[in-house]
Amino acid sequence: MTGRLRVPIIVLAGLALASTGLRADVESGPKDKIGGAFNVKAFSGENKGKTLCYV
Repeated sequence: MTGRLRVPIIVLAGLALASTGLRADVESGPKDKIGGAFNVKAFSGENKGKTLCYV
């Protein structure tokens, strides 16, 4: 039984390795910086209810 499973497993492993070379480079995160400071309202924690400025 293990002899019959060995060939498909080898084929699947080969396809998995080959497909990693075909994918495009992955880029994540913002491309541009934000325009400046912005205000947010805290809904929890020690600053609950306050408006905070993030830069």
